[in-house]
Amino acid sequence: MKTSPSVIRAFQRIVGAREVFASLEDRICYSFDATTFSSIPGVVVRPSNAEQVSRVVSLAASEGIPVVPRGAGTGFAGSSVPLEGSIALSFERMNRIMSVAAEDLRCVAEPGVVNGALQKLLAAKGLFFPPDPSSLEVCTIGGNVAQCASGPRALKFGSTKDYVASLEVVGSDGRVWSVSEKTKGYDLLSLLVGSEGTLGVFTAIGLRLVPLPQSWSTLMVYFEGLEEASRAVIELSSQGVLPSVLEVMDEVTLRCVEEYLGRAPHAGAGAVLFVEVTGTEAEVKALSERIVVTFNKLRKLSLEFATSQSERDRLWTLRRSVSPALSRVAPTKINEDVCVPRSRLPELVTSIETLSSRYALKIYTFGHIGDGNLHVNIMTDARNREEIERVYACADSLFEVTLSLGGTTSGEHGIGIAKSKYLPDERGPAGMEALRKVKRVFDPAGILNPGKVISY
Repeated sequence: MKTSPSVIRAFQRIVGAREVFASLEDRICYSFDATTFSSIPGVVVRPSNAEQVSRVVSLAASEGIPVVPRGAGTGFAGSSVPLEGSIALSFERMNRIMSVAAEDLRCVAEPGVVNGALQKLLAAKGLFFPPDPSSLEVCTIGGNVAQCASGPRALKFGSTKDYVASLEVVGSDGRVWSVSEKTKGYDLLSLLVGSEGTLGVFTAIGLRLVPLPQSWSTLMVYFEGLEEASRAVIELSSQGVLPSVLEVMDEVTLRCVEEYLGRAPHAGAGAVLFVEVTGTEAEVKALSERIVVTFNKLRKLSLEFATSQSERDRLWTLRRSVSPALSRVAPTKINEDVCVPRSRLPELVTSIETLSSRYALKIYTFGHIGDGNLHVNIMTDARNREEIERVYACADSLFEVTLSLGGTTSGEHGIGIAKSKYLPDERGPAGMEALRKVKRVFDPAGILNPGKVISY
């Protein structure tokens, strides 16, 4: 459903005629994300500053048109998939790094700034923004904040919520307001981070930074299977050993990546842990020695250290290549990011193997095992209706198991469309009613990203 010509002309007056897309071909380009969900917006609007965002949202509110904020569309929850007939509010033009204050360990960025671009600029100044999703070369800071993105370094450094210092927000009525880490009263900053565009539209984002680590140590540890690898993680945790990065790939994922990169397979390996330690030289040396001692006591197959920056890059390439490698397995990837307490990891990985067999599906498991977050990738073909029904049934069973183990259905990807039906099982009736009350306060007309996370 297209937006009326009069409204389109009004948007053109606000942002310029070239920044409003109304043709079907243009609108289709903004109709999907990294999930299987898609819906064609009524119009695409690309503002260049907060004032334009404010005027667009104000006009949308007066016309009762839903507004769906959008970054790069790399999400796995369907959060940026537009409602049919809605405004896809794209932030690709709002991509300025507005300020960097090295002495304060702070920076301010517009929502369309690409994570990887920010990382490169900060590194040149000896600074560091820890959240690093696998899509960092494409995904945007606005999307990272909206979904509370994480990444391999979350084990030591935390997720996006730990680094948001301030937000400039356009409310559902078009008014602009701001909140920061120093704002007294209710902690609205924490409420907004991870709200997936349902409570407000971010136009400027203040970030906390940390100094770039001085030293590093990177290694790969191979095991006979995923259960052995998960028990190694539990052992490290029980000893209080906290690497910066502790990632895992199961056997089929490892083989897939090795083939993709043209590397010889590691004989007998059923899983691999990717480990990195960062800090001062003394910290890295001490912690690396403790990690090696721990692994040497366990049933590992082999251990491979990176002894140069080029070798470190090679190991990181192995980890970063998972998504492109899996794209060759099947045309459709259903990526679930379940998370459980570390002590329950062996039960979870055993259940995943059982589900793969029960539903006769190809499942590739990898992810941030150090904090209990596994990415369970069901590889399928959405055009095969019989198989896709088994995929959905498998996902239902996976979430049931995850919740029974004291976990959560989403460790980092968010709820969006993909997991909204499972949220009541996790939050309960009283919890869901509390969420609905919050939504009504911030968005009484229900125009901000409707249908995501919760429904009225």
